[in-house]
Amino acid sequence: KEVSVKKLYKDCILLARFYGQRSGNKDQSFANMVRQQFKANMNELDDEKIKEQKEAAIRGLHNMALLEAEKYAKNPGKK
Repeated sequence: KEVSVKKLYKDCILLARFYGQRSGNKDQSFANMVRQQFKANMNELDDEKIKEQKEAAIRGLHNMALLEAEKYAKNPGKK
């Protein structure tokens, strides 16, 4: 199923805010980095490049989920 760019953006921003707060970074710099990347590519028209960028965003989300699962497996119950 094709994932919309809007959905990817929301998921990436949510994750960036989560990790920013978790790491004690309250100034939203992670979320700002995500915004900058999406803004830099918002005028892209090449379908192949858009597909590659969406796949990269999905991989990033997946990798963060794997890291979080690994941390939880090492320290169950610890947030």
